[in-house]
Amino acid sequence: MRFLREIIGHEQIVTALTNAVAGERVAHAYLFTGPEGVGKETTALAFVRALMCSRPVRGDACGKCRECRQVESRNHPDLNLLQPSGASIKIDQIRSVLRLVSYKSYQGGRKVYLIRQAESMTAEAANCLLMTLEEPPEDTVFILLSSRPRALLPTVLSRCQQYYFKKIPVAGLIDNLVSRHGFTDKDARLYAALSDGSLGRALAYTAGTFQEDRKLVLELAEALSKAGLVEAMETAEKISVSKERALVVLEILACWYRDLLVLREAGTGAVLFNRDRAEVLAGSAERFETGRLVAIIEGIEATRSKIEANANTRLAMEALFLQLAGSEFKE
Repeated sequence: MRFLREIIGHEQIVTALTNAVAGERVAHAYLFTGPEGVGKETTALAFVRALMCSRPVRGDACGKCRECRQVESRNHPDLNLLQPSGASIKIDQIRSVLRLVSYKSYQGGRKVYLIRQAESMTAEAANCLLMTLEEPPEDTVFILLSSRPRALLPTVLSRCQQYYFKKIPVAGLIDNLVSRHGFTDKDARLYAALSDGSLGRALAYTAGTFQEDRKLVLELAEALSKAGLVEAMETAEKISVSKERALVVLEILACWYRDLLVLREAGTGAVLFNRDRAEVLAGSAERFETGRLVAIIEGIEATRSKIEANANTRLAMEALFLQLAGSEFKE
């Protein structure tokens, strides 16, 4: 678990949070919003640690006290984590939380309630929570996490102090991966590009079968450019076995077509993400019109947004792959 001081890419938010703890101006409810995977929950947990620390240092956790150790191991009796049961957070879950809110802190400090995917609350659950947000007990802090805040009730939004987490710039990710995690510049550039602004996702790519997956996806990009409709549909079905798998494929495809566009327009490989495939990219770029590449990239981004918003993964991928089928011959 990180400290607030270790969070990268969200310096203004971290400063506001540490100032709130140091100045004892902690709000009763916070909403952390922004795209998936950019550090909302990592920051929230670091903030929880600071909130519950018995000896905070300049608004951040000391990391040594009993409370800090309890939060790190997720066994602090005054820390409650809530997430969807199935597809949504139901009213019974919120009622269970609110029953705890009425009791005093077990250890004499703050009580903190962290709600993941807050947008998944049913209308009944949100309205039930709202009553407590309007008149919160002393020393009780709610932290709501959401990548789709517009799905929350406006009345819930208005009761929370809101912080929007932007994607971490590629340059910042590259620097962090090189300086803190020992990556080569080439690998750091690739993982930063594919992570879509998420350090956690970039680090996750270093494990497992990522390089093998990347090889398969790049071969897929070449195959789709010549594929017919039936082949495109069959490929989409294979890729859509899981939402997570589909999103990884989309990230790799987006970087590939972005590189094709750069070569098509600028004619230079200096800023390519897939530098190790520069020769293949150069040959492919000549076969695409600029407008077609722009349309493909926009299609990939639209598909990713749909899947992140819980659209049917297979249908979204089928629509995209039908667009990509035979793409090098279209203008």
